Amino acid sequence: MKVVTYLINLDGSDERLARAVSQLNAVNWPHERFSAYDGRGKALAEFDDYDDQLAQSILGRSLLNAELGCYLSHVGCVEKFLNSDADYLVVLEDDMQISSDFSEKMNFVLKYLDEQKDLDWYLVNIAAKKKKIAKDVAQLNDFSLWHAYYFPIRGLGLIWSRKGAEEFLKQAKPMCKPVDIFFQSWLSQNGKGLGVWPALVKPAGLDSDILGTVASQKISRKQKENRSSSYDFKKQKRMWRDKFYALKHLVVGK
Repeated sequence: MKVVTYLINLDGSDERLARAVSQLNAVNWPHERFSAYDGRGKALAEFDDYDDQLAQSILGRSLLNAELGCYLSHVGCVEKFLNSDADYLVVLEDDMQISSDFSEKMNFVLKYLDEQKDLDWYLVNIAAKKKKIAKDVAQLNDFSLWHAYYFPIRGLGLIWSRKGAEEFLKQAKPMCKPVDIFFQSWLSQNGKGLGVWPALVKPAGLDSDILGTVASQKISRKQKENRSSSYDFKKQKRMWRDKFYALKHLVVGK
C-alpha cells in the first residue's frame, strides 16, 4: 500500500507552511507541499473551465476568483496523484490542526480501507464538523469510520481512492460550485463518501490565504458574488436535494 500526502499551500504563505509542516513532522507523517493555484486578482473570464451562467443557475451567485483557485488546487492534487503509482492520496490544507495521535489513527483508517476490497468508496472526509445522515462502517479504537451519506462540507482533510480521483476528474468541469459544495452534492448523490468521527483534522482558525480577505475590501462578499434574488431559495433547494439523496442511500444501506 502506497500513500502520498499533498499539503496545499500558497506561494508566499511561509508562516502557514512552517506551522503545518511542524505538525506533520512531529508525528512523522511523510508529505510534500503542493503549490496552490492563486486565483486572487484574476477576472472570472480568465478561468477557461468556469461556467458563470451555470453557477448562477445552481447557486444564485457567481463564484469568487479565489474559490476557483481553491477548486483548481484540489483538481491539481488529484491529477498529480493519478500520475503517480500511489494507491491512496491524502490532501491537507495548511490551515489545519492535528493531534499527537494523527499518524496512528490515519494508519488504522488506511489499513482498514486497503483490506476492505468490497467497500466501494471515492472520498473520505477526515475533517468533518458534524456527523449527519450517516451509518457506521467500523469502530477503529476510539473513533469510527462511517458512510457519510450527507457528505461533510469541510475540505480541510481528505483521503482519495484512485477510483474516486478518476471519477472526480470526469465530473469536475465545468466549474460551477465551490469545491467543498461540489464534493457534498456529488457524494451525497452517489453515496460513495465516507467520514471519520471524531475528526482527525480541525481548522486552526487562520484566515484563508487562498480565499483572500473579502471583509477588508471596499465591497462586500455579497456584492462580489453577484447574488441573485433567488440565492437563498437555491441554497435551500440544493441542501434539501442533497439530503434527500443521502436519506435514500441511508434507507437502502448502499
